[in-house]
Amino acid sequence: MFDSVKNWLGRKSQHQAAADQLAREAKDFRIPSEFLPQLFKYIFFVGLGFLNYRLFSHAVPGLWGRATGVVAVMAEAIALYAAHNFSRSSGAFRISLGAAGSTLMLFSLVHGTFSILDLIGAADVAFVSYYSRVVAFPLLAGLVGLSVIAITMTHPRNVIRLKQAAAHTRIAIGRAEAASELELMRASSVLDQARLDQQRERTRREQEYLVDLEKLITVEERKAQLVAAISNPQLREAMARELGIDLQPVATTEHQASSGATTSNWTRQAAQQPAGNGSARPHSGAGVL
Repeated sequence: MFDSVKNWLGRKSQHQAAADQLAREAKDFRIPSEFLPQLFKYIFFVGLGFLNYRLFSHAVPGLWGRATGVVAVMAEAIALYAAHNFSRSSGAFRISLGAAGSTLMLFSLVHGTFSILDLIGAADVAFVSYYSRVVAFPLLAGLVGLSVIAITMTHPRNVIRLKQAAAHTRIAIGRAEAASELELMRASSVLDQARLDQQRERTRREQEYLVDLEKLITVEERKAQLVAAISNPQLREAMARELGIDLQPVATTEHQASSGATTSNWTRQAAQQPAGNGSARPHSGAGVL
């Protein structure tokens, strides 16, 4: 039993010793420094830039040569920027850095080679002079412009700004739509209120018209009653003509009223006759037979 415990403790000590050994090896491991390669890279690009400027300023005297040399140095600076940030980029930005850096670096090497050959007197002076005066400036300017546009358009900050602009544009459009809908609702409310006020005004006017019409009807009926109540026929007709009242409907109404009264009186008298008179006549008739 004691041997088993001793063996188990021994294995645990061996595992701990191996883990400590790995930890020491990890601490002792050092990644090689990139100071010297970075330093040589900058020296190389600076030297290429100097050779490029020297080629155009020497081959093309005057301001045009210096301007071409400055554009060549700008191309060299963009190539250095692309080489330095290529490993720190991804996506479209990495592609633009690789394409721009490779193209501009190729032309910088060619121009640097031309400059060295010109220094040692081994270059074709006519070809180098023609290229420097006619071809170099527009070619370098076009390449620098395309590289700058591609790099800036695919830069992560520019992509973020584009996304922010799109988001702010959506927000502005949403606020404008909300404001437009609110203004439309207000305009609709004003229009509905105007229609309601118009309907109320029309109802009020019709009510006033009905009240005045009722008053007019009452007055006309009162006039007709007063004229009809005149006992003198000549005066009644004269007043009727004066007031524009037609007495014929009134006379017809009075005649119907008097006929109705006479009929009602006859019916009342027939109903008041004794029932025995009607039953005695058949009795007398039976005796005759």
